[in-house]
Amino acid sequence: PSPSERACLAQSPDMSIMAGNQMASPSYGGVVKSWNGMKGFGFITSDGFGGDVMFSKKDLAEDLREVQGKFLQGKAVAFDAAEGVDGRMKATAVQLVMVEGQAVAGMIKSYSEKNGYGFINSTAMGGEDLRFQNRDIPQAAMGANIIGQLVTFQVKTRPDGKMMACQLQFQSGQTAQKFSQMGFPDGMVHTPSPKGFGKGFGKGFGKGF
Repeated sequence: PSPSERACLAQSPDMSIMAGNQMASPSYGGVVKSWNGMKGFGFITSDGFGGDVMFSKKDLAEDLREVQGKFLQGKAVAFDAAEGVDGRMKATAVQLVMVEGQAVAGMIKSYSEKNGYGFINSTAMGGEDLRFQNRDIPQAAMGANIIGQLVTFQVKTRPDGKMMACQLQFQSGQTAQKFSQMGFPDGMVHTPSPKGFGKGFGKGFGKGF
């Protein structure tokens, strides 16, 4: 890991504090045994059932719905269950459980490039908003509007005891690629010009240049 990654992981939160911040807990707990993002379904192993319980993409918390690859596999989850049309039990309202050292998911709620920070909302953190710094977002997204984007991130504890998000990554590969294609070679991104700027900018530009 890079120095910044090591610093982030070294400051992971106290799980005893986290336990008190959870929202109304779902009925069951388990571990994701498998997840097929292409087909949109997976299975959870839970002591509360005799076998594996199936879940689909629409049963995931909204801030998890673009996770790729094997991100979900092996992750601890909490969920409710309901009987499906085939009579089998199916997992619903699936959300990640915060585990020390593991990445979680969330949605960027706000971000100010001018102030250099923003906030992420995450169901895995009990719906709490976590602050992040501009140095923690992917370089190719610097200068772009990232509000509403789904991300994965690590959690660290600040010196004042508050938790903070770091090492943000876009969940969707298409989103990451879009920002990368928008960016300059140095990673900066084209941003809209101020209103009215350029209306007459090029009309006489260079006439006497």
